[in-house]
Amino acid sequence: MARDTSVIFIGNDDYSSNRKNKYLKLFWVNPRELPYRILGSFVPPIAGSKYCKIYVDLLGPSLALLFMAAILHYGHSSKVSYAASQVSPTETLLIYSIVMPILCYAVSRIGKSKNTFLETVSLIGYSLFGHVLTLSVSLLLYQEKSNVFFFVCFLIFGGLSALRIALVFLMSIPLPAARLIVCSLIATLHLLFLIFIHFTYMHKTFIYGIAGNSVAKHKHL
Repeated sequence: MARDTSVIFIGNDDYSSNRKNKYLKLFWVNPRELPYRILGSFVPPIAGSKYCKIYVDLLGPSLALLFMAAILHYGHSSKVSYAASQVSPTETLLIYSIVMPILCYAVSRIGKSKNTFLETVSLIGYSLFGHVLTLSVSLLLYQEKSNVFFFVCFLIFGGLSALRIALVFLMSIPLPAARLIVCSLIATLHLLFLIFIHFTYMHKTFIYGIAGNSVAKHKHL
């Protein structure tokens, strides 16, 4: 059900009153609308603009996760053997896709936000296209050999998607004292996850975790 606040509109007008059809229609998106919704995930919800309307669906977030999985598995397979993580990209994405929406929904509710859980899932899911573009552009142009170029993409694509998330929650939380804490926490976690998956799965020689400590000790000896 669409709902509007002072500056943003969150929802999908195609919802049916039937609960089963309602959840099925979360995956029914006009192919012509999907690029617009993806583009909207990088545009701040400025008051009065068309990007203040945030659509709720699960098709876009599902595609973002699939693209992320493909990119991360490719990057992980090209890492040198001693630097490969013991945790697969799929496991990491699964944990993030479950924990992040729940955490964002919980902290936003503490701030008295009226956003529903599905709205939060859709918002966080579409924000992953910022990660997709950051990793894919960095991979295609520099083959993950330039950390400087990665952080340029990180600031552009990751920064825009994080800014949109922060502003949406900022506009939906009525308690002034909670706005800064909630928005800062969510945006920071969003960006830290991008840095984590870049160095863990895409950077060819970066060693993370227990394996890294073992290799470091072996080289020291």
